[in-house]
Amino acid sequence: MSEPASPLARRADIDWIRVAAFGILILYHVGLVYAPWDWHVHSPHTFEWLRYAALVTNPWRLTLLFLVSGVALRFMSRRRSAGQVLRARAERLLPPFLFGVLVLVPPQSFTEAMEKGWWDGSFVGWWLHEFSPAGFADGIPLNHLWFVEYIMVYSLAAVVLLASPRLVEALQAAFEWVITGPRLFLAPIAYLAVTRQLMFAHLGITNHLDGDWYNHAMSFGVFLMGFALAPSAKAWAEFERWRWPALAVAVLALPALIWLEAHPAGLALAGLPKNLAFAIDQWATICAVLGFASRHIRGAEGPVLRYLTDAVFPCYLAHQTILVIAAHHLKPLDLPAGTEAALLVSITLGGSLLVYEIVRRIGPIRPLWGLKPRARGTPAAAKIA
Repeated sequence: MSEPASPLARRADIDWIRVAAFGILILYHVGLVYAPWDWHVHSPHTFEWLRYAALVTNPWRLTLLFLVSGVALRFMSRRRSAGQVLRARAERLLPPFLFGVLVLVPPQSFTEAMEKGWWDGSFVGWWLHEFSPAGFADGIPLNHLWFVEYIMVYSLAAVVLLASPRLVEALQAAFEWVITGPRLFLAPIAYLAVTRQLMFAHLGITNHLDGDWYNHAMSFGVFLMGFALAPSAKAWAEFERWRWPALAVAVLALPALIWLEAHPAGLALAGLPKNLAFAIDQWATICAVLGFASRHIRGAEGPVLRYLTDAVFPCYLAHQTILVIAAHHLKPLDLPAGTEAALLVSITLGGSLLVYEIVRRIGPIRPLWGLKPRARGTPAAAKIA
């Protein structure tokens, strides 16, 4: 087993996980253009098998992102007071959120409204409608920015905890006990399975802050776990110790989950078999990712990671607007599905990186894209670590 990291050491593995998870999310959103369920825009090509392929990442992708977001928040609070953390989070997240709601999401909702026959006027007319009293009454679309909103709210809750160091220490000790030995599997899986069994069928996932109780129970739970365990060498040693069993369980759970999704047996006992398989796959995959990453890439710093870490948030902000507009304009070309999908991936990833390359060079708009203000005297094209 590798030597325990210092509680104050930078964790390159967390940055790599975050970058990889957001990359997978972008590719997943491209897949939604072809999925057999409704999304903002849809290709003429629909593939039923995507219903099952989506289960490769659906159980754990966002849950892992919430967990590492909690880890990252704890690390950024190492040398800051609760008030300083609150200010730093507000400066990082609030400007991009407001900018995204006002500028980045309306082209998506406008395109969707045209595609589905809800609107036949101009974009300016749509924007004015969205932000009129009637538009506010209907709710302002957040689309992919729901994740940013949730992180802001969860961060606020964590800041309240930071105001009481003894409470944070007690929370860390409690989670350390929960994940010691076999409990690393049993306790989180039991929590996730019971939560899904009791809440998902009735509440679903809405991605709307008010009333999204199943999502909060799952996502805030792992966010809080990541926040509590971030500096715990004991916790990371447990993830490393159980990484191979976790991988084996995840490899077995995925085909079981796919089979239960397709077979009526998954709906027995109010969906208990499928919900249990979902929770097992969800947590086992997260454990495997955390364990192998901690073991092998904890210190894998370098210019590539620094670049991607800086780029990931602007790319996330930009990617869905680029994707929705690109899918809308490619549809009339009636391209083969493979060609169309390859173009969407290239346009979305390439366009997102191009946006980052542009905005990081323009000092006044950097905060709108989640980037730190450029230090005085820093060249415009310099890569900010």
